[in-house]
Amino acid sequence: MENTLRKYPWLTELVLLLSGALLFALSFPNFMYRWGFAFLAWFALIPVFLLINRVGFLKSMLYGALYGYFAYSLFNFWLAKFNPTSFVVVPMIYAVYFIFWFPVFKWADWSFPRWGYLLQLVFWLAFEIFRTRGFLGYSYGIMGYTQYRVPQVIGIADITGVLGVSLLVVFPSLWIARYIRFRKEEGKSFAALRKARFLFLPAIVYLVVLTGSLVYSGAAKVNYDETPTWRTSLIQHDINAWLSGTEVYARALDKLLELSDQALEQDNPDTVIWSETAFVPSIDWHNKRRLDRTRLALVQKLMAFIKETDTPFLIGNNDTVLSAGKMVTYNAVLQFEGDAIVDRYHKIHLVPFGEHFPYDKLFPRFYKYILDSGATFYQKGTEYTVFDVDGVKASPLICFEDTFGYLSRNFIREGAQVLVNVTNDSWSPAQACSIQHVGMAVFRSVENRRSMVRATNGGFTCLIDPNGKIVEYLEPFTADILTVDVPVYEGAPTVYNRTEFLFDRLVMVLSVMGGLVLAVITILKRTRGKK
Repeated sequence: MENTLRKYPWLTELVLLLSGALLFALSFPNFMYRWGFAFLAWFALIPVFLLINRVGFLKSMLYGALYGYFAYSLFNFWLAKFNPTSFVVVPMIYAVYFIFWFPVFKWADWSFPRWGYLLQLVFWLAFEIFRTRGFLGYSYGIMGYTQYRVPQVIGIADITGVLGVSLLVVFPSLWIARYIRFRKEEGKSFAALRKARFLFLPAIVYLVVLTGSLVYSGAAKVNYDETPTWRTSLIQHDINAWLSGTEVYARALDKLLELSDQALEQDNPDTVIWSETAFVPSIDWHNKRRLDRTRLALVQKLMAFIKETDTPFLIGNNDTVLSAGKMVTYNAVLQFEGDAIVDRYHKIHLVPFGEHFPYDKLFPRFYKYILDSGATFYQKGTEYTVFDVDGVKASPLICFEDTFGYLSRNFIREGAQVLVNVTNDSWSPAQACSIQHVGMAVFRSVENRRSMVRATNGGFTCLIDPNGKIVEYLEPFTADILTVDVPVYEGAPTVYNRTEFLFDRLVMVLSVMGGLVLAVITILKRTRGKK
């Protein structure tokens, strides 16, 4: 086998490529184990950086494209059952990203054969920032999120956000990959080890940082035993709101009312929360316009039910209004006191392609294709709404809004004591999809040291405490009620919350400086080569 690999080096490269993609996917909730193998994340990038070292710049572009496609096809395997187009498009986007980033990693290695792995770490973190920004911003796959069930590691997120956890997780892969190369280049002798200061000094610093992070995570743990609680019933009705039609809406409403009635009778909650677009027909629109009698009847049935209770309801709904004579629909959460809508939140961060596509004039055919494929486009909201629910300040996050740190941060700054995520993840039948999602939500609680409740129509309905622990949850794809006493903890603002993403900015500054240094080194090397 060894002789075969030497004869055909591309086989070794292919093994490194595929093993790197597989280790990446398995580090997260995956098709083999729904919770994911978090420990693999600490080693998942070893094959990737060994591969980058072996090949030249042009070949690194090819392998970057292949790694991006294979890694995200395995990681986002659940997209295949939801939308075959998305299953192709998302990995293609990351193939394009890594066409650029693999040569950048190679550039650092080429310019600094010994110390370049430290610059590769900075560039990897910069990539994790880059990929969450703009229209295509996508937080799934950030390495730090693999540790969502390891409270001893993620506590530093209240200072650095998830990016600090990514630093802890990614460094071992880079260090080990560089150490393997060193052993191959210099051998195993004691004299060779004396040359390895570029490995041992950063390793010592890393171990000090890691130890400090572990100690801090324990010391920063919130004690909320004496904290007031907010008794909340989360309704998981397990009917996919993406299936349109009056018959589906009627069946969903019947189930929602049945479970809500049961919760009110048995659990005496302070609030009942329904998931994202749990009730699809626009409540306010049909109440006022009364043009569609079938949907109006559903609205009136809902209103008659909640009118008979003194318990506030938070309901996910498509909120349609007239704006400049045009119908505009928002993905919304409505706050009801009786049958009166007392407040509403319109989703700020919309899902690209699925909920909005701002380039319809540039790509009209693609825009039409997306709509024909079943996408529902919404108007973007602008206000960070804080609901006052019987004295509890609660702010909603709709669907994947809980995967972006800036939204939760801004809601807390507006006075929210509790974060409320309403989600529809039932379009994917894979439990790993829902658990990948909740793994990111965990970090929003840690970053801000606030509780979060998640009401989903198929999973993952749960309570997350201010320490990022999933305290209680419902099994995915079951119709059930989760009534929880939510700690209304309101400690001092965290470093993460009160600063302007300080750690992210530091990484970006270092990456820009690193890029400038690499440019200077490249120019100097070429100048010397010409002489």
